[in-house]
Amino acid sequence: MPYALAINSYYAAGDSEDIYTPTSKLSFMLSHIIVLSDTHCGSIDQLPSKVLEEIKEADLIVHAGDYTSISLVDQLRRLKPFYGVYGNMDEVRVKSSLPPEVVIDLRGFKIGLTHPPEGGSPLGIKRRLRKRFDVKLDAIIFGHTHHSEISTDHGILFMNPGALKGSLPYSRSYIVLDISDRLEPKIVDI
Repeated sequence: MPYALAINSYYAAGDSEDIYTPTSKLSFMLSHIIVLSDTHCGSIDQLPSKVLEEIKEADLIVHAGDYTSISLVDQLRRLKPFYGVYGNMDEVRVKSSLPPEVVIDLRGFKIGLTHPPEGGSPLGIKRRLRKRFDVKLDAIIFGHTHHSEISTDHGILFMNPGALKGSLPYSRSYIVLDISDRLEPKIVDI
């Protein structure tokens, strides 16, 4: 059962105990979101400068796990409104600070967020991710594979921002998600 965590004072409990919703005033302001995953670093100073510039312009930071250091989590929380989950490579302090998955409601879109925390093979990952959530979702943001992706499966928009650091068989990337009357994700390669 996914659960939500009020990450900071920008958020208030939604209609369901399983979903945290930005307060109604903030919800309409959150339209430009930076989506990160697999940053694998100890400090915000280790992120690429292009990502830091994008964070300045964003209304919200969403991170799909594998920070590897609580320092990075704390730094991201201080910069902007923030939603995050832990990944399979995160230290115990990160895992005790963040949930394994969360459902967030952004401008009326229900978005599942998970790494997934158990890791595992990328084969069949979308099926496994769908099973993690017992509510109807518009989208799922995930990490772990280090491969950026935007696709639709079983009527759900899947977004994987890829990875920013670590041993990568793929290019470094993140996603910019703009929300209006629809979800408009774009992969940004570094």
